[in-house]
Amino acid sequence: MKKSLSWAAPLAVVLSLCGLVSPVAAQNRPAAGPNVALLDVSYIFKNHARFKAMMEEMKADVERAEVQVKGERDTINKLVERLQEIHKGTPDYKQMEQEIAKRQADLAVRVNLQKNEFVQREAKIYYTVYQEISQATDYYARQNGIDMVLRFNGDPVDTEQPQSVLAHINKPVVWYQKQLDITPAVLQELNRNAINPGQAARPGVPFNGMR
Repeated sequence: MKKSLSWAAPLAVVLSLCGLVSPVAAQNRPAAGPNVALLDVSYIFKNHARFKAMMEEMKADVERAEVQVKGERDTINKLVERLQEIHKGTPDYKQMEQEIAKRQADLAVRVNLQKNEFVQREAKIYYTVYQEISQATDYYARQNGIDMVLRFNGDPVDTEQPQSVLAHINKPVVWYQKQLDITPAVLQELNRNAINPGQAARPGVPFNGMR
């Protein structure tokens, strides 16, 4: 005697009995997953207008510091040349030798301090801009019903460079639909108040939301 179906039976089973859905298709149908998007953070850093401006400003400060260091080194070298013209053991020789040693030590300390200062400044710039990227991504994701944003690298592979080929092979994202790439939309939001005409979105990638 056959058992009757209970009202709690899965809908897929009921439909299969009616000939609308096969049991195999119902079993193999994937469950709805989270709405995922991709973001090329490296591309955004390269095309972020304010980030590039801050880095150019720091680069100019580094160049000015290098000019000052070069000037001090030239002065020290001239003192070394003058030292060679003075007889060793004389008071003038000892005085000049001490002055050279002091200038060299002071210059080494200044160079190390400036180097650390620029390293910290660069790190702060990267951190500040990354926070802006995170905030813009958060806003865009909430507006478009995105549950998760994964980082990826959309740069094309350079087959002439072994490192580029290896990086391409090791990419965590093997394949993706172009619509999942929200990089241009986030970049547009970041550059809204400072648009750089020379940096457009990647060809073929829409600026509108995913939905």
